[in-house]
Amino acid sequence: MLKKDELTLILLDTSASTLGRTGLSEALGTIKQLAQTLYINRKDISIMTFGNDKVEILIKPQRTPKNIKARLNCVKAGGGTPLKKALQQASLFIEKQLYHYESCKLYLFTDGRSTDSVDSINLNCEAIIIDTEKNNINLGFAKKLAKELNANYFDLSFLAS
Repeated sequence: MLKKDELTLILLDTSASTLGRTGLSEALGTIKQLAQTLYINRKDISIMTFGNDKVEILIKPQRTPKNIKARLNCVKAGGGTPLKKALQQASLFIEKQLYHYESCKLYLFTDGRSTDSVDSINLNCEAIIIDTEKNNINLGFAKKLAKELNANYFDLSFLAS
């Protein structure tokens, strides 16, 4: 079986803590820009959201849809942050997708606010943490999470500019 090149998995934190300031709306704007680039380059995408104590697949693996903005505009936020559950499901999801793709790249958009331990999580792919925290003083939860997951770290405001 011929494998496809690469799948980009976007894991978006939609918990209540992302509602403050402009973190979620800026994250959605950055995801729309990323999706546009993937669409132009004919790359595949999948999007999962996690918040309100559940993890949901918003877009199953597919060529990046042209109408992705409408789907992202329907994202609602609230409730708790099931970070460990989201990462466990993402890990299993990636493992299954590696039968169809040469590689996977994970973009995790989060403020990192969670009491969950992620010690036992192995993502088996290149992971990039995008810090969506928008407080006057950044508490560094996402940066700590990036270290724990051996992932690259970027601040959302850096990417959004």
